[in-house]
Amino acid sequence: MSTDSRRSPRLIDYLPLEVRVLHGPDGRCLAGPFAGRIIDISRHGACLLMSQVMQNTFHVFHSTRESDEAVLQLSINLSPDDPAYLLLARPVWLALFAQEKIRAFKMGVEFTEDPEKQTMRRLREAIQVNQGQRAGWWQRHCHSFKRGSFF
Repeated sequence: MSTDSRRSPRLIDYLPLEVRVLHGPDGRCLAGPFAGRIIDISRHGACLLMSQVMQNTFHVFHSTRESDEAVLQLSINLSPDDPAYLLLARPVWLALFAQEKIRAFKMGVEFTEDPEKQTMRRLREAIQVNQGQRAGWWQRHCHSFKRGSFF
């Protein structure tokens, strides 16, 4: 039995996102966008589901971890009518996701921003709208999902 040592509870979801790798000091885009989904999120981090992790010779996980100046920018757009929520994060772990013929990658990220910052508070409030429906869809369609065994 594994012990959950997370700093804050995670909310299961299925949110669309784009990931870009930025050069932290000047904000220049180093790679991306990479399409993905947030499959769970907390005040301190998230688990991303991504079908692609390489662009040319840049690996979104390994290349970012090798540079202290590279940071992930997560762009979360909950509605086409609203602006995207932009969060900065660092990759923590990467694992293969396989279900039947589907192959993808799960990547754990830790947010680098204060969880009480206005952007994070607004995002948490917006996520609550239809969250149960999105989480239910993910749980119904992901046969390998079991609470606590996914991360």
